[in-house]
Amino acid sequence: MNISKLRKVMVAAALLGTAGGAQAGFIAIDNQNPTGSVTSIVPSNDFRTTLASLGVDTYELGTSLGVDLAGTVTYYYYGKEAGYSNEFSAGNLTYSSGFTPEAQNYFGNPIQIGTVSVGPGLLDFQFCAYSSGPVLQGCVTNAQNDGLGMLSFQSIAMSILGDTAWLFWDDSGAGPDDNHDDMLIKAVFTPSNVVPEPGTLALFGLGVLGLGFGARRRQRKASQI
Repeated sequence: MNISKLRKVMVAAALLGTAGGAQAGFIAIDNQNPTGSVTSIVPSNDFRTTLASLGVDTYELGTSLGVDLAGTVTYYYYGKEAGYSNEFSAGNLTYSSGFTPEAQNYFGNPIQIGTVSVGPGLLDFQFCAYSSGPVLQGCVTNAQNDGLGMLSFQSIAMSILGDTAWLFWDDSGAGPDDNHDDMLIKAVFTPSNVVPEPGTLALFGLGVLGLGFGARRRQRKASQI
């Protein structure tokens, strides 16, 4: 390896060592009125204390949920406090809470609904509410939620923490913007192409640099024979 090539390898290694890992995850999409608003989780939400212990103490209304890269999203059911039977669906996945018991808490052992493949952009999911009968009381899709804010009859509140998003459904059973604890879903995003961490990139760069020095040493030995 000549001096020019060796210098290029050294520069590449230095750049790799200082590169930051690309971050990917959930994003809030807000293209419609009203503008999304962040509020503290209301005291009457049955899961408020438990969520606060996990670092989740606010949620946002009036936005839709998207991702900034292709990958997969795995959905989990965490519980509800509602007399209605609430249903969550995403792609070919569906999960119904049933009518009873009205209070359900699976924080100790969440129910995995399943995993769907997604592309960058808006996610495809919805919530529906059923009264006894069962009688459909209405559905809200993720796309529709962008145009819904405070005082909406039914709506989805969201809390985004990087590659994790919590979805809070208000089924309208106790009136508009009750407390968004009628169905609680957790979504976890995994990108298709995971970018190596900075430390891994630096090690790779040093390895390339070592190969360059080794090749140059062998060339010197060969010229001395």
